[in-house]
Amino acid sequence: MTNMKNLFLATVLLSALALAAFAQTPTPPARPAGGAAPAAAPAGGTGAEGKVAVLNTGAFRNGINELKVKLDGLNTEFEPKKKELEALEADVNNIKNKINTQGSTVSAAVRNQWVEEGSEKEKRLKRLDEDYQALAQKRLGEVQQPIFDKVGKLLESYCQQRGIVLVIEAGAAQQAGVLIFASQATDITQNFMDEYNKVNPAGAAPAATKK
Repeated sequence: MTNMKNLFLATVLLSALALAAFAQTPTPPARPAGGAAPAAAPAGGTGAEGKVAVLNTGAFRNGINELKVKLDGLNTEFEPKKKELEALEADVNNIKNKINTQGSTVSAAVRNQWVEEGSEKEKRLKRLDEDYQALAQKRLGEVQQPIFDKVGKLLESYCQQRGIVLVIEAGAAQQAGVLIFASQATDITQNFMDEYNKVNPAGAAPAATKK
């Protein structure tokens, strides 16, 4: 099953991440009394101080170390289930191929036996795939939600410190056709990931949990 072979689809992950990270637009820092300009934002090469910034959450899968460790661990956890489905799918395909290539050379009873066996295994494959997909989505939410929460909080403070008033998620904006051009100087992706990794150092992946 293609869905299970690509268990943690980037589109699912990143769509959820975009919703979690950008649910609120950070407000810029207030101007001090007396009309003085706020202190200069810390140097970071973002190029987006006081401007609209662009953030590519598609880079988070490998660029945010904590997320990478967690997702790699989750893929390891589900590897046995993935192999089980692949083996069952191969078995079903072999039976179908045997029916197509040898069905005319055996008795009707034998051929019907093959058809029944293939049908039963195909039903089992479908049930297992649905069960594992549901479990995968549940485990994915459990693993990623705490990271999403930290991403959202850090993004808010990150933008406030730098006077960034609006952040556009690059992938979603491009797909929607609302982002036609963005200067490279507005891209805060790498700088933000570096900041996250500094504040939230990643540990080793936990041992796979038996489900």
